[in-house]
Amino acid sequence: MNYLIDAGVDCLYPNGTTGECMLMSLEEREQVAAIVVDEARGRVPVFIQVGEIPTSAAVRLAVHAHSIGADGIGAVGPYYFGAPASVQKEYYSAISGAVPDDFPVYLYNIPQCTTNDIPAHLAAEIDASLPNIVGIKNSTADMIRLQQLIAIRPDFSVMQGCDKLLFQGLLGGAAGGVSGNSNVIPELFVSLYRDFKAGKYDKALATQRKIVSMADILRDGASLASFKSAARLRGNPLGHVRKPLLDLTQEEEAKLFSQLEPLL
Repeated sequence: MNYLIDAGVDCLYPNGTTGECMLMSLEEREQVAAIVVDEARGRVPVFIQVGEIPTSAAVRLAVHAHSIGADGIGAVGPYYFGAPASVQKEYYSAISGAVPDDFPVYLYNIPQCTTNDIPAHLAAEIDASLPNIVGIKNSTADMIRLQQLIAIRPDFSVMQGCDKLLFQGLLGGAAGGVSGNSNVIPELFVSLYRDFKAGKYDKALATQRKIVSMADILRDGASLASFKSAARLRGNPLGHVRKPLLDLTQEEEAKLFSQLEPLL
């Protein structure tokens, strides 16, 4: 956490995909959430990812996040089982209704993992029906979708979840980005965002190209073991991935380190 905050990130989003949330018990996720909120000490906002099935588990995590003083929550949609619009509406209604109306809630769309998409019209319907929805983390690479989401309403906060299109997302009107790759080299993402906000688009685009290279090396979220090994390279020993995931072999790790070195 201090590593990320010292690098200049604007917010923490624990218990997401990169945090191996689906491999932890609810008690462990609550413990992680409480530690992050406590240790952040108000230096940056903390939004807890609470999405889970069954719905009762997501509701429990949402209530807990509010009780420990988190600044808001995000909730990945239902996964594994098919979830048509009616299911997703009920799911988000239950989560939203479990916390106060002024407690911010982000939808979280990552259909490549959940197999259930949240199209823009559904996001708009959920937003219109619930008082505390503030935006969405969208992890698709669809720039048309991005524009549709941004058009939901003027202050609908769309967070770019596709790291390879962070610059393009900001240029298209995204409010920011939520990145797994940034846990390894947060400086690149902070630099891109700050240069973009300062109108230094050439510099931001050059940094985006480095981020694309880094994402390719780390397999862009498809290998959490690569994140763990790369974090250790940067002085952050984060232990092992949880089974059934497997750590990198020594040979794989050596290759990873040699590929990452030029970007550091």
